[in-house]
Amino acid sequence: MKIRPYLTFKGDCGDAIDLYKRAFKTNTIDLMRFSDMPPNPNLPIPDDFKDKILQATLKFGDDFIRMSDCGPGHMLNDPESERISLAIEMSVDDTKFAFETLAKEGRVGMPLAESFYSPCAGVVFDKFGVMWNFSAVK
Repeated sequence: MKIRPYLTFKGDCGDAIDLYKRAFKTNTIDLMRFSDMPPNPNLPIPDDFKDKILQATLKFGDDFIRMSDCGPGHMLNDPESERISLAIEMSVDDTKFAFETLAKEGRVGMPLAESFYSPCAGVVFDKFGVMWNFSAVK
């Protein structure tokens, strides 16, 4: 069994994909837009949603995360939440780069610092409110 994080956005999933690709030096495995769905007369896709992300898979080392925009009529109203975070383990240099990239337009929850469990650990909320919990490995 595998557990995969799935992030849902308020219409700016494409921007999140661009940011995460830069921060983690990675690529999308696949990407589907709402316009890629087979037509369904019972669930028509509004024109302003056709370019939104239906589902994207972003590679993270040997793992991946899935992401999408909310579907038409299902916009998220919850404020930023600390109930869910993504735990990221990578080298110190990659940790520093990703942390700084996400923090530029986000908010630092815990500055990067050496800890008893990691040579470089910290928490950052990106500009979309996603909490990233970094713990560099030696």
